[in-house]
Amino acid sequence: MLRNAPSLESIEIFVSAARGQSFRAVGRGLALSPSAISRRIAALEAFLGAALFDRSGTVPALTAEGKRYLALVEPAMRTIQGATLALREGESGRLTVAASHSFATTWLMPRIAELRHDHGIEVEIVPTRSFDVLRSGEAQIGIWGGLDAPEDMIAEHLFDAPALPVCAPRLADGRPPPATDAELRDYPLLTVKAPAGLWPRFFASVGLSPSRLETREHATLQLMYEAALAGIGVAHALPLIGEAFLHSGRLIPCAGPARSLGESYRLFRPVNRLVRKPAEARFTRWLTNAVGESVARFKVLHADHREFAPADFETRQYRGRQSGLAMTGSC
Repeated sequence: MLRNAPSLESIEIFVSAARGQSFRAVGRGLALSPSAISRRIAALEAFLGAALFDRSGTVPALTAEGKRYLALVEPAMRTIQGATLALREGESGRLTVAASHSFATTWLMPRIAELRHDHGIEVEIVPTRSFDVLRSGEAQIGIWGGLDAPEDMIAEHLFDAPALPVCAPRLADGRPPPATDAELRDYPLLTVKAPAGLWPRFFASVGLSPSRLETREHATLQLMYEAALAGIGVAHALPLIGEAFLHSGRLIPCAGPARSLGESYRLFRPVNRLVRKPAEARFTRWLTNAVGESVARFKVLHADHREFAPADFETRQYRGRQSGLAMTGSC
């Protein structure tokens, strides 16, 4: 008996490629080489007796027949994927989320119990900044800051991340926190590898020269905060990630208010996964609300940062001692 329909694999590959992914990106998600993807699409075209892609340019583009076929088969593929997912997982509340180590440990992990008890979602966290865990299906969604969306990912904005200068109530060398943006240039400035250039961008935003800065780079935000807790220098607190350190008073705002440096956090998921599992939809709704609450708390903190009396008190003490030393000629 002759087959009246092509394989579902070939149609799934066609839909992914037709939605803007390169053959290479489609292949990464399916553990196939670009040439293998090209062969499967060519076999589908032979079965249909029509060219679905125009390969005359540098990037394959849909033909008129390809666009018409996509409009017909994509809804059917969505229905098949949804029915399969529902049967395999039912109403399972399990979800795997990829996130940076700092975001996972300082903000998401403390809320795991709330997600389980109040929302019926069992969250497993994969600490990584690699999109490969989404391509392989190891994780369903990713939450990252400072990353652009590759062609095979959809990105949804979560929150903007202004940077607030923070440090310990007293630095390791005995100095109090800096009182102004200009004074920051005289302190060791703690930063991270990615996103890069936060301090130069900060000084540019306040109209100060970023030259001759003493910066100390760390692999993660959490390591940067630990260095700040030890009094090594001044760091940037970001919404959510810096929340626990600020609310505990272990790090306090200093110098000027928070500044926008063009950084934001986004939620990522693969383009070729057309159907979301129920737990993912519930998690996304919870995440939007929880992020909004944390961002609001951060705004209150940096709006009222001058109320941090310990820093002001120690600053006055230190400056009084320095004035006395200058008057007596001590060194």
